[in-house]
Amino acid sequence: MTETAPPLQPNIYASIADISHAHLDLLRSSSQRSDDSPQAIEAFHNRVAAFRDSVAAAGARLGQEEDREAAQGIIDYWSTQLLTWSTNGARLDLDLPLAPYLTSDKALPAGATVAGSSTGAATAQDARAQIRIGALAYQWRRSNRAPGYLLTGNALVEAAGYRDKDPEIEAFVSASTAAERRARHIRIGFIVTLLLSVAFAILAVLSFLRENEARKEADRLREQAEELSADNDKRAQRFLKADVQLQTERFRHEAELKDLNDQLLAMKRSLEEAQTKLKDALKSAPAPTANPSQHQFLRASDAVLTQAIDQSRAYKLPPPPKLTAGEQLLANVNLIDGPNGDARRATTDNLVRALRDGTVSPADQRMLVGALVNMLARPAVQSLTLTGRYNVLYILSTITQTQWTLPDWAALRERARVVTADLVGPNAQNDLPMGTESQKFYQQLVQRLQ
Repeated sequence: MTETAPPLQPNIYASIADISHAHLDLLRSSSQRSDDSPQAIEAFHNRVAAFRDSVAAAGARLGQEEDREAAQGIIDYWSTQLLTWSTNGARLDLDLPLAPYLTSDKALPAGATVAGSSTGAATAQDARAQIRIGALAYQWRRSNRAPGYLLTGNALVEAAGYRDKDPEIEAFVSASTAAERRARHIRIGFIVTLLLSVAFAILAVLSFLRENEARKEADRLREQAEELSADNDKRAQRFLKADVQLQTERFRHEAELKDLNDQLLAMKRSLEEAQTKLKDALKSAPAPTANPSQHQFLRASDAVLTQAIDQSRAYKLPPPPKLTAGEQLLANVNLIDGPNGDARRATTDNLVRALRDGTVSPADQRMLVGALVNMLARPAVQSLTLTGRYNVLYILSTITQTQWTLPDWAALRERARVVTADLVGPNAQNDLPMGTESQKFYQQLVQRLQ
């Protein structure tokens, strides 16, 4: 069933290509108007309204859906323009639909054809593209050539095919090409700058790392040299002190020997005088062995006792008391800072088991902890090596917080708090250096003493 055809306008268009050309002509006329008088503006508005009505009536000849959509878009565009130009407050009918397509060719004027062939479809598609690009060019010019309307990429390649068909499209495509060229140059410059910046940053980082490593190595060598110098100074001081002591002792012993020698000489002279007097007395005294009436006889000077002394009645020293396990560990506690690595590790492990696992009595545990805390106190801690400080802190850090809070441990806990606080004083880093692991054990000990 076909609809009745409305009366056709005298300038009705036969295809979408005709509508597109008329649309572009109207756009050019709008951009090239120089007469802004009210009569000229009114005449142009009437021309636009007539074109809009003609396009709507031409819908009777457009059978392809794409053509009808393109034509409806043109109507909507000019309807919006008319509404924008309206100054008397009147509201136009923006919803102006295309006339329905007539399926009967008899209603068409002579010589008119329906745009339905493949050639017509291609022409219509080309016309729609030209309309779209022309509209963009018009909007670009009306916006005072704002760069936001310019094309790039595939859209610019497509628009370049229509630059010869319209001067306005030619200017629009040329501006888009120049803008894309500038953007490409900017991107290339940005990428080059970014690559150079990254390269310089990498070189700076590498240089910083090398300088940092060199600084660390220099600091390590300086610290090693300072330690060696300090050790040499300490050794020289010890040797000097020992030499002074030896000289003092030698002089003192020489004086004592001289006094002893004088005493011996005096005793010798006294003995010689006594012997002389004794000889004189013996010469004048009667001999007891020659008088039978005497009940005592002199024993010869070379007589020897032949009776043995009873050893069972001799005095014997009492046996030494037996040491507990804790007392044995206390006797060897200094081995944790000794030169023998095996003895140092074995003693450290035995102390850890005694304090953490309870292999000794509670009294021995407190005794051992007191000895270890005293080793951390000044000035004893200053005589420890880094290894000795590490071992003492490690052993004390294994004691649980529950043990520290025992009533019998209250005095030890307070003593340990005072000693650990003194280890981090203002001058502690100068005379009491600690390694990373020692600092970790120190922090654990401080937390458990809270």
